[in-house]
Amino acid sequence: MHLLESFHREIPLSGIVSFLVSLLIIKTQRWHGVHSDDSDDGPQKFHIHPTPRIGGIAILSALLVALVFASDPASHLLGLMLLAGTFSFASGLCEDITKRVSVSKRLLATMLSGFAAWMLTGYTITHLDIPGVDSLLLSLPLSVLFTAFAVAGVANAINVIDGFNGLASGTLILSFLSLGLIAYEVGDRTLVELCLTISVVIGGFMLFNFPFGKLFLGDGGAYLLGFLLACVAVMLPHRNPDVSPWASLLACAYPINETLFTIVRRLYRGDSLSLPDSLHLHSLVKIKIVRIHFTSLPPYMRNSAVAPFCWMYAGIVSSAGAVFYDHTQLLVVAWCGSLALYGIVYALLSRNKGCASA
Repeated sequence: MHLLESFHREIPLSGIVSFLVSLLIIKTQRWHGVHSDDSDDGPQKFHIHPTPRIGGIAILSALLVALVFASDPASHLLGLMLLAGTFSFASGLCEDITKRVSVSKRLLATMLSGFAAWMLTGYTITHLDIPGVDSLLLSLPLSVLFTAFAVAGVANAINVIDGFNGLASGTLILSFLSLGLIAYEVGDRTLVELCLTISVVIGGFMLFNFPFGKLFLGDGGAYLLGFLLACVAVMLPHRNPDVSPWASLLACAYPINETLFTIVRRLYRGDSLSLPDSLHLHSLVKIKIVRIHFTSLPPYMRNSAVAPFCWMYAGIVSSAGAVFYDHTQLLVVAWCGSLALYGIVYALLSRNKGCASA
């Protein structure tokens, strides 16, 4: 009953605040656009008109409002997470405005947020159910270092997939709902409330981002939400021993797998790890599916048509985590299957020579 009462009070209000602040950013674009607009120049730029990329401000504003109305355990935990996430959000927002913050500096900032999250909450990755590795994670310094690295990895992975209208925000909602469903199954009401709140906040922003593309998350929003997702993914198995850490991995599998394949692809091709390209899975969906089969749609709808294809993949793998959350062996098999599925789809989309050299 307490959770239901909270849902009727704080969660919808957070979504409304996210919607209203997003609307305010869009309506005042002529005043701040010279600093906040995302240009259409670049290998990963598929939008037509300059668009504000400071949607992270709307996300943060709504989450701060949620602090006031959430239940005490959820409000306290969310406050600590937002405080720790200051490094991630600030580095991303600076990049959104100045376009001059390097990838390495943003990666360092997200690692600092991961370290701060441990300092404030005490949660770390203590086991992976892998012989030998679990013994190493018994060492607190190694556990903290690994956790900070993993948190930074997930935060940056969300930024990697943030290439089309609704892609990152829809994927984040699927991931948070998957983690929230697991939390509900094991009776962790605090994490259920957090996952629902963050999902509704993303939804308020997403009304402008998908399908119309009027506002982007930007690096600030992507890093903040990616950091929060990583925090919940770490906390869920730590707070609930019955939950396998592999369930959290599967909830975040799409952005993680995308990033892993990107690293391997660029190392193999001899490309820079920090420079953007148009060879991500979502880019190939645009080139090989949407550009060919959805030519009658207006440009903004062709941009938005990419996300549902990737959501299907994200939904399949995150659902597996929610269903088998307490069966590590099945989860490991499911994650290997998610890698295989990604590889097969990517190979099918990239086998055309014109696409491979796009």
